[in-house]
Amino acid sequence: MTPPDVVAANTPVPLTDTATAVLPCDAAAAGHPIDVTIPDDTVLPPGASFTKVWRLVNAGSCAWTRDYAVVWFSGDQLSSSLVQNLPHEVQSGQSVDISVDMIAPEETGVRQSYWKLRNADSELFGIGPAGDAPFWVRIIVEDTAAPASTVTPTSTATSVSLLQGSVDLLVGESLDLDSGEKVEADLGDLSLEQDGGQLAMKPAAGALLGLAGFDSPSQANCRQTAQGTELQMVTDAQIGAYYCYQTDLGLPGVARLMSVSLEGIRLDYLTWAIP
Repeated sequence: MTPPDVVAANTPVPLTDTATAVLPCDAAAAGHPIDVTIPDDTVLPPGASFTKVWRLVNAGSCAWTRDYAVVWFSGDQLSSSLVQNLPHEVQSGQSVDISVDMIAPEETGVRQSYWKLRNADSELFGIGPAGDAPFWVRIIVEDTAAPASTVTPTSTATSVSLLQGSVDLLVGESLDLDSGEKVEADLGDLSLEQDGGQLAMKPAAGALLGLAGFDSPSQANCRQTAQGTELQMVTDAQIGAYYCYQTDLGLPGVARLMSVSLEGIRLDYLTWAIP
């Protein structure tokens, strides 16, 4: 007699790896470059009109319809229009150039306006690892600027950025400049401490930091800026200053001190993808 086929009850069933990363519905990423016009610290005369153009990428799973918009979030109100609908539908993975007409204020100094995206349900979202960081336009208003009243949009070539954002860092907090996330004290690339009653930025975990001055440095400039592990004291006099850094993974970047308070500081930062 021929015995029937027997299937062992405990025969393992091959597993199929179906775990895939699930994209959120609404997410954005910086385009290349994100600043199509008016790069950071463009000098303009008071009252000059200009057009700011950002390039953003739809990094989510949902299409951006024309009901989506870019909206003013915080900072200086440089535009009379605080809501600008998208010019066309943007599918997942596609980029879009968003233009907003703006006017430089009459007051001189550094002026910065923060913006975010808004979906059809009026929910805000932004860029960065957490998807909530605003993007911005930053200009320097000076009486000595060229007398032309209108700035013609020009494309700018920039180094490829891995990460950029803005963060409020309190005493005892630490920032990972490779991910843009706050981590436990001294585990990030940059920590904020108090030294003798004064605030100080401390490069940690093998990172380096150096003061670059008040002119926006390029990646090449940062290579020539002295960087080390010493504390960098922070006072009101340093507001607007740039600091070149190197993360613990060896990536270069630049941070700008935007404000100082008794509890902490605000930094704008940009980490480049290529050493």
